[in-house]
Order: sequence, then structure tokens, then C-alpha cells
Amino acid sequence: MTKKRLIKAPLVLVQAQIHFSNLPSLELGTEQELENLHKAMIKLGFVEKIDSEVVEIGFQFKLEGAGDGYGELKQHKSNSKRLVFRGFNKTQSVELIHNRLTIKNTQYRNYDTYSNDIKNILTVFTAHLNDLKNVLIKQASLRYIDVILPCQEKELSDYIDPSLLPFHPSFSAETVGISQSIAKTGENRFMAITTEEVKADVTGFPGRWLPADMLESDQQAVLILNPYLEKYHPTQNYGILSTDHRIDFSEDLKLQTNTIMEQLDSLYTLSSQFFWNVITEGAKQEWEVSH
Repeated sequence: MTKKRLIKAPLVLVQAQIHFSNLPSLELGTEQELENLHKAMIKLGFVEKIDSEVVEIGFQFKLEGAGDGYGELKQHKSNSKRLVFRGFNKTQSVELIHNRLTIKNTQYRNYDTYSNDIKNILTVFTAHLNDLKNVLIKQASLRYIDVILPCQEKELSDYIDPSLLPFHPSFSAETVGISQSIAKTGENRFMAITTEEVKADVTGFPGRWLPADMLESDQQAVLILNPYLEKYHPTQNYGILSTDHRIDFSEDLKLQTNTIMEQLDSLYTLSSQFFWNVITEGAKQEWEVSH
């Protein structure tokens, strides 16, 4: 893997997520399995066990019975058990629900270290939850969230490729908004690239550091973020860049650590290339590249 990195990186959070077929029990495991899992996670540094819930909202379209030719769109909401393990310094967490495992880190050093953490976590989970050995992998993804904080007399376009930013009409005194594109990067592979230009809040500093869909609803499970603020000029618009690279599995494969790691490695390679290609030379100087 590349050894090039930024000393004062804008990265605030990285997330690996594995989707799989539903576990047979919404309890996620037996009482003994969950106790043993907690003990094993403590050894990995995840000392806090947090019992939480996630609210899932879905929509169902029904056409039958609609004599006027119009269908009916119904929204349904369900609460699912969520098990969260959080690191002692509140910069790492692992979340399990009935069809998804999510591994977050806000103190990212490099991909090699992070991937090793993921490998250890997957090994522990599959060793202690018997049902997890038999589920089928549906999707794996790797997501990076960078917060770009311009210094005085600079704008977001001085840091990243302007084509990623929301459109700025010539008549606009100030522009905020979202720009998003989804690129097909290979067979069953897609990268969702989202850039938000956000206005600072009344304090002159960012009021939100993450995309809306990444905000933690349970205050017990919140992670500490560590954005690089040293050169930020208060009141300036700032940027949130989200790079979400995923692979959808078309074959029926059981959840195995080696399979997941091979796919995450390949997702990382292109995600890293993309990031280095879209940041400017000025950004590299300010954030200080180290080899």
C-alpha cells in the first residue's frame, strides 16, 4: 500500500461497512455468545458495550386495489437492535445490526493499520457469533469523510478540483449546496462522490462535521472527531467531501474474513488514487505531504 500521507490531513472519519443476509435472530446472538464477544472485544481495545437501536425506514408501493389507476406509497418504520462496541478513547467503534457490520475510526493513521484492525474485528465476530458464519455477503464498502477548512483569502476551489463543488452562479454573492456523482468503477463496483459546501454557524465555526446520513442519533455512541482547525479562517464556507466506494456481491459467498479483506483492499486502492488526484498542489503544501 502507498506510504504517502498527509501530516495535517482533512480526514475526520473512515468507515468500513459489510452488508450480509439477515441474521436469524434480532437478538444478534445468545446471551453467552454476546458475553464472550464483549470479552474478546475488550482485548482489542473496545471496552464499552452499548446496547442501542437503529430506526429503519422503508417504502412500499402498492398498485392493486387502486381503481383510479394510481398506486399507493406506504412508509413503514421498524426498530432494530444495535450492538455497539466503542474504544476507550472514543475514536473507534464497531456496530452490529441484523444485516450489517460497521467499523468506524476517527483517528486514522494509514490504511495498513486500519485494515489490520478490521481483520482482527472480523475474526473475533465470526469466532464468537455462530450465525455470522453462515450469512451471505451482499455488499462491502469503504467510505472516507474529509472536512476542508479554508484559510484566510482562500476558497474551497483552492483545495480540491472545482468540478467537485456545487455550481456557483456568476450572480451569486454566496453559494452553499451539494454536488454528487456516482461512478461505475468496475463490475458491480460503484463510487459515490459527494461534496457539500456548508456555511459556518453563528459562532463562525462549522456546526456540522459529517454528512447528514453519518450523524449519530444515540449520544451514548458518539465518536470524538479531530478536525484540523489550525489555519481555518472563521466564518468561511467549508467543505465536506465524502468518497464511498462499494462492491455488490452477485455470487452467494459466505462471510469470510479473507474475502472481505481482499475486496476492501481493492476498494481502497482506487479511493486513494481519486483523493490524491483531486486535491490541489496548494492543498498538499498546506496539509504537508509525508512519504
